[in-house]
Amino acid sequence: MRQPLQEKNVRKNRIAELIGTLFPAIGPGQTPNIPDNGAIPDQIGLVNAILGMNPLQEAIYNADAATASKTLSGTEMSGAAQVFLGFTGTFGAGGALTLPTVANLIASLPSVVQANPVGITWQLRVINVGTTQTLTMTTNTGWTLNGTMTLATATFRDFVVTITSATTAVIQNVGSGTP
Repeated sequence: MRQPLQEKNVRKNRIAELIGTLFPAIGPGQTPNIPDNGAIPDQIGLVNAILGMNPLQEAIYNADAATASKTLSGTEMSGAAQVFLGFTGTFGAGGALTLPTVANLIASLPSVVQANPVGITWQLRVINVGTTQTLTMTTNTGWTLNGTMTLATATFRDFVVTITSATTAVIQNVGSGTP
């Protein structure tokens, strides 16, 4: 006996609600398409839907009260789709913000991403809040820098960070402004 179409749709909607409850990062309009093999969801389709989700939370803010040049940690500049890193300390002279090595950056990402980080991209906004000096982002092992890497006093600069291989990444300047 075949199930009425309406009953199948109700089941699919219930499964979608259950997945949304288990994985709250799936927002409205991002409900995965899960194939149906009759009475149960197709296992491969369910796995592919889960793997297709963005593993990063939506946004995170990190404050750093450094007063001298430093090497950033991977956790300061990653961990969400949008990362805001505010420098609130007063530098005595211009500060160099050295990027972590790409290996250290990947090691700080969620474990689900570490297995296959290639192609993961997020926005990084670096904010020069409390300093009276220009800050400059500088390279480290594995990085390609594209565009302006300086931050004047009381400004922010937006970057897009992309992991391009297990040992390389690109940081691309995409704009600046005042907070």
